[in-house]
Amino acid sequence: MIRCPECDAAMNPVTARANPGSLIELDQCPSCGGIWCDRWELFPVQPGEAERLETLDHELLRSRRPARRENLYCPRCTAPLASPADPLLGPDLRLRRCLRCDGIWLKRGQLSRYKRWQEKIREKKLPRDVDLKRLGRLADDPNAWVVTGTGGMFAYPRGRETEVAMSGLLREVLEALVRLIFQ
Repeated sequence: MIRCPECDAAMNPVTARANPGSLIELDQCPSCGGIWCDRWELFPVQPGEAERLETLDHELLRSRRPARRENLYCPRCTAPLASPADPLLGPDLRLRRCLRCDGIWLKRGQLSRYKRWQEKIREKKLPRDVDLKRLGRLADDPNAWVVTGTGGMFAYPRGRETEVAMSGLLREVLEALVRLIFQ
């Protein structure tokens, strides 16, 4: 059981749906509502899960909590948590990160803000309607399919050019064999 970096309460494991179709176990403080994400756990959490995990508890907000600590330490490896300024995240998202084990500490509400930011960036870089149209075209085109075979783990077939090159290669090999036999 790990302890909250801010209020030293024992953190509870919580399960969140993640992409693609998996579950991730995060740790959440029952006192302050903060969430600890181990390495690689923050990015795949689905946006709706952030809202579910950070529901507003009015009783918790009215109760007195211990003062928050100025220096925070990783609940896994006890290294100091750094607060790097990332210009891409903006000023309202100040995540605390362990530089030793790559875990991330999020105060209550920061997971939802991060997921909203992530969705905004995803839509800006890859609009949903363009993505669906492109996916439809790729599904209909067998030359775009990823296959396994002698070309490697993921060989992308080239279609007719590859077939022509293979038939040319086969012809050259046969001609060389015929020359060897009849000489």
